[in-house]
Amino acid sequence: MAEHRGLKLLRSRKRKPGVGDFGKFGLTDAKGEALLGIGKEGLTATAQEVEDYLRGRALGTWKLSAETTSPAPPAKKKKPIKASEGPSVVRRRVRTPARAGATKTKARLRAENPPKPPRPPVKPVLRIVADEDAKIGPASSWQIRPATIADAAALAGLLRHIAGARIKRGDIAANIASLKRTKGGLVVADRDGVIGCCAWTIVPTIHRGLLGRLTLLLVDKPHRRSGVATAMMETALEALARAGCGAVEAMSDIMIDNAHNFFRTRGYDQKSYRFVRSLAD
Repeated sequence: MAEHRGLKLLRSRKRKPGVGDFGKFGLTDAKGEALLGIGKEGLTATAQEVEDYLRGRALGTWKLSAETTSPAPPAKKKKPIKASEGPSVVRRRVRTPARAGATKTKARLRAENPPKPPRPPVKPVLRIVADEDAKIGPASSWQIRPATIADAAALAGLLRHIAGARIKRGDIAANIASLKRTKGGLVVADRDGVIGCCAWTIVPTIHRGLLGRLTLLLVDKPHRRSGVATAMMETALEALARAGCGAVEAMSDIMIDNAHNFFRTRGYDQKSYRFVRSLAD
């Protein structure tokens, strides 16, 4: 909870019960300023006190998020009226015969402005990248390619990294086909097998037009921090830009370590909370 709200949780370093601040906690903000449970002789807050404090801050964080998401437009400056000008006079426009005869028919307008050709289908770019990750071994190459139904079994194993995700191979194959029908996309990182995946979709909205959404970005643990996630995300952003999206939002799983910082360091801002409810309920 502390990390999700941009705070740092401090824990006592005492390992012997009854000595010093054993079992106590403290909180600081991102700059290191004390917020709770930090005294001159050590930490003073209990785990329950820290939890109550974090839950109490949730309302304030929500309000701040709402205010930063929709900033008010700047007020327009009114042009001062000079005393010599006097009140404005509304004049009725008289339609002259020449202007009336200049009206073009719809057929003539269509002939002069033919419809634009449809956009080509979005096809992710195939990327082949070489890395030298010490945890993996000698330099090897991996590629970013579009996912196929044949990848369903490998994806089922990869998705076990997500808390509570227990999806069958047949369901994954059906979801891949459904994603393509809705103009979304799915790519996988392949190094002698699937080591990561990135899925996206296009959401038509009233207030922001076409919005790109990264619905899944996941890399197998032994292959993380080697550029795989960044390469897959860049492929998705190129596809969404070609599809006409003006902005992109990312879904970040709260249970995956360092998922939020990955997006923050790449220019993403936290704008709102996400609420989920099962329709079966």
